[in-house]
Amino acid sequence: MELKLLLKKKKKKQEPIIKTEQRLALHAIQKQLQSLRLKEYLLLSGFIVGAALLRVPMQAVPSAEPLTFFAILAGWLFGRKKGFLVGASSLYISNFFMFGGQGPWTIMQALSFGIAGFLGGFLRKKASYLEVITIALIGTLIFEILMNSFTPFMTGASVFIAFALALPFMAIHFASNLLFAFALPSAKKFIEKKGGFNEKDICANTLNKFGITGSFNWIKKLGKTEP
Repeated sequence: MELKLLLKKKKKKQEPIIKTEQRLALHAIQKQLQSLRLKEYLLLSGFIVGAALLRVPMQAVPSAEPLTFFAILAGWLFGRKKGFLVGASSLYISNFFMFGGQGPWTIMQALSFGIAGFLGGFLRKKASYLEVITIALIGTLIFEILMNSFTPFMTGASVFIAFALALPFMAIHFASNLLFAFALPSAKKFIEKKGGFNEKDICANTLNKFGITGSFNWIKKLGKTEP
């Protein structure tokens, strides 16, 4: 019992003394972080809808699509899981308006674009053009391999014939995604600057130092306050 009391007293002595001004500043930082998170989800919704709608008119150019661009951008900005979500969701929604619509191929398409977004999450914050282009081309390659490997199950043709017939479309797909990849760094920089997302890590790290989570019931965790 005495040992427990001593430990409690020691813990109390180690509690930080937070001034009123500091408490208000931390509260403001938390509000800012929650505002940025709301912006993030709104922007992700915009990515999904925007990519899906843009894909419809772009079907006039076979194999040219904007989904890889938005998926990688989402993964680069907000992480792998959200990149996957944007890629898979935008594909599923757009298929309702595309020639051919939904079918057994939808699962493979959604998986392919989801992987592209997931790969975007591996990019460094200040990734070079070469790194961005590499991720975009790898994502495109994965899509082509998965889709052309799945085609024989629907048509009965051999894998070699499926890949041979797809070569012209693959060339268009790689070329268009290569062009889109050059715009990714500028798009990321613009969104971070306008949305203030580059402040998110600073806010989160500052709050973590005081053990503050997303809840506003954090005053008790800050220990005593000093007027």
